Amino acid sequence: MAYSYNDIKEAYRKAGVTRGRVVLVKTDLRYLGAFESPKRKDILSAHFNALADLVDLGVGTIVVQTHSTGLCNTDTPFDRQETPSERGVLTEFIRRQQGAVRSWHPFMSYAAVGAHADAICTNVSRHSFGLETPKARMLDLDAMCLSIGLEPRKTCTYVHHMELLMGVPYRYTKEFSHPVVMPDGRIETQPFYMFVWYRGMDLHRDGNRKLFRHLEKTGLTMRDAALGKGHVYGYSCPDFCKHAAKFFRDDIYGWTEREPAIRPYTV
Repeated sequence: MAYSYNDIKEAYRKAGVTRGRVVLVKTDLRYLGAFESPKRKDILSAHFNALADLVDLGVGTIVVQTHSTGLCNTDTPFDRQETPSERGVLTEFIRRQQGAVRSWHPFMSYAAVGAHADAICTNVSRHSFGLETPKARMLDLDAMCLSIGLEPRKTCTYVHHMELLMGVPYRYTKEFSHPVVMPDGRIETQPFYMFVWYRGMDLHRDGNRKLFRHLEKTGLTMRDAALGKGHVYGYSCPDFCKHAAKFFRDDIYGWTEREPAIRPYTV
């Protein structure tokens, strides 16, 4: 059976979306099945409007990742106004909303709509994670994460923010010089930074399985609501980071399936 606008709104409410909240949206709408209208614009408008109605954009904010990592190691300029998001059709739809503000990073940008859009996305660091990035600013605003269609361990990127803050040894900050379209239309090549892992090591991801088992044991509140053929999930970003910090404190290689035998960073 197809789901409706009212179904979306009720599921988001059950997942924890409330008036005044900053909501970081992660999405794959395919897992929800059919909407009551087959038109893409109707589907995307329904999800956006449900969020906007619940948070009230006069006091709340919707944030999406608008990453364009496909530009990395190319000569294609990044244009905040024109470069499309590579993180799903809903993120691109939200990026193009009137009043949306996009952050300044050619590979790891965010777009926000609502009361705190400027505070989150304006005058940010050139790093992908860490202080003065949209990730850090959302924590200051007590943001929640809303994962639509996919279970949270498959959409969580705050784990990389915490890897940086906790100093995991298998990653380092790398500088990338990339052309960007300036506000006056000129194209300049400027430096930006990514948090990457070392080449030549036998690093195996575990898909955040150990981390989310830890979160379950230590009591991170995770809200779950059915929607269509799938589910939506909501949780507090600051609470996630508090639990993740202790996880990495006790197991600095917790993000990996096992400790790497080859460690190019070891002296």
